[in-house]
Amino acid sequence: MKIDTRRASHWWLLARQGACAAVAALLRPLLPRPRRPLVLFYGHQFSGNLKALYREWERSFADDLDVRFIALDPEYAAALRRQGIHCLSGTEIAIIAALARCSVMVTDHGLHAMGILIHISNIRFVDVWHGIPFKGFVPKDFALQRKYDEIWLSSPLLAALYQERFGFERERLRVLGYARTDSLFNCTPASGQSTAELTLPPGKRILYAPTWKQDDTGRELFPFGETAENFVRAIAAVARKNGATLLIRSHLNSSMNSVDCPGVVFCSQRDFPDTEDLLLQTDILLCDWSSIAFDFLALRRPIVFLDVPAPFRHGFSLDASYRAGAVVDSLERLQAAIGAYLDDPERFTAEYGVLQEQVLQEIYAQSTIGVAAQQQLERLSEILA
Repeated sequence: MKIDTRRASHWWLLARQGACAAVAALLRPLLPRPRRPLVLFYGHQFSGNLKALYREWERSFADDLDVRFIALDPEYAAALRRQGIHCLSGTEIAIIAALARCSVMVTDHGLHAMGILIHISNIRFVDVWHGIPFKGFVPKDFALQRKYDEIWLSSPLLAALYQERFGFERERLRVLGYARTDSLFNCTPASGQSTAELTLPPGKRILYAPTWKQDDTGRELFPFGETAENFVRAIAAVARKNGATLLIRSHLNSSMNSVDCPGVVFCSQRDFPDTEDLLLQTDILLCDWSSIAFDFLALRRPIVFLDVPAPFRHGFSLDASYRAGAVVDSLERLQAAIGAYLDDPERFTAEYGVLQEQVLQEIYAQSTIGVAAQQQLERLSEILA
């Protein structure tokens, strides 16, 4: 759940969450720990690294660990439970007992009002974050996470970045891969069944996935000065000519109105919550400065980057040299690149394959074999031993 500070209901949820955390901290010395250690996952959504870890726990570690996902939004928590996910609402009575008895919390954004637990409890905290960043961060952005016990990262490059740029202590950083990319490196849906494959039209697919406005409040979601309708219709025309469908996916923090156009599918977070599943069904990715590019890179398929200004106040964490694909500066060049790489994907490999392999090695190092979730849960077991 993304907090909207303009909504009183969200402040009420945070107040209740903070109260639950405070009561749980008082109860921790009084309640015994369960036989199977309890681990809590907390994030905005049941997705990304946390979802990949949860699925691996179901497959291989359920006998040794008990895992619960926490959702701040009670309605979202109820929806996840209906899907069979072991989920707690961050504001219900049951969360007090869980926080009072858990041994480890794993998060991908932060703790919201549960942040007091890092100061007044002996819970171990682990961060897995939610995207490999183009976006530039500064140390204050990670003031909470620097207090965590461990930060799990995809490669030595990211570990160096966290230490030198973000101010983390080296001993807290562990290179264990990026769990969300396991299904991409393995080319297999994490849940075993592809919702996107069953839902989307057959044939080739182009995915347009821009980042959100970030620090540029006037930023448009469509590039090159084009209106949404003009841009969508222009790309859809190239897609139809090549027997492809145009998929459009906005960031969780963005809202995007649909354009009624043949051969176009708007893939909302609600209807397609599993980004990795959607990427598996994508032949060409179109993006700007979104971290989705680093996920899609695992598939070694064509990526076309839009040459538009980055919306980052503090510059870059990973700069433009990590854009492992074609870069275009106009709608016409974008149309030409899409047509060329849909018609001949090997042409893209010939032009950018070496660059993609170089960036893959820097971003993922030894984590390109699709076992990051397993390695991370093994580390979790070591923490709990």
